[in-house]
Amino acid sequence: ELGWQWIFVDDGSSDRTAAVVRDLAADTQAEVVLVQHERNQGKGAAVRSGFERADGALVGYVDADLAASPLQFQPFLAGEELRAGMELLLGIRLLTEEKRVDRTFFRHLIGRVYQTYVSNLTGLTVYDTQCGFKLLSAARAKEIAPEMHCRGFAFDVELIMVARDLHQMRIREEPIHWREQGDSRVMPHHALSMFFEILGIRRRLIVHRRTRGDGG
Repeated sequence: ELGWQWIFVDDGSSDRTAAVVRDLAADTQAEVVLVQHERNQGKGAAVRSGFERADGALVGYVDADLAASPLQFQPFLAGEELRAGMELLLGIRLLTEEKRVDRTFFRHLIGRVYQTYVSNLTGLTVYDTQCGFKLLSAARAKEIAPEMHCRGFAFDVELIMVARDLHQMRIREEPIHWREQGDSRVMPHHALSMFFEILGIRRRLIVHRRTRGDGG
């Protein structure tokens, strides 16, 4: 009924993910697309594959556990700046009295520590870079995808920085409903690799700007 294209990226899984998606495609009139990686390549690679396969005017992504429902994209779909490729929409998880966010205090605390590190190193003032809820023009996403190299969980930071610094896109933040599902797949060693990935992202963007003659 929504007329959306649903893209599922199977990032080298060893379970029945692909079979479940094929069954879904057979049981619905909606357009369901399955993209498969032969081996696990990481979140960044999975999202880029989704960007490249998108056929609509806009493309968004959410985490596979559906902690945030993709139906929350609906109020933003008519945005002129978004559709024109001038804006990147970010969902943010705000702990407010309305209790729109169901999240453990520990995960919230770790997230704030990480955001402080990202802000200090990159100058980003975004409240929640890691929230699995982002929406942008599909045409702009296809331009951005080849400029991104991060395969891990720091992919979100690279997306925001490339959009802001190389494409002069406005970063729009909107509070969303969020309900955590089970255990986090982000392990301590992932956190360490994310720290080093941020350094690499920052270095690549500096080189890119200098190559284009934009200064340091």
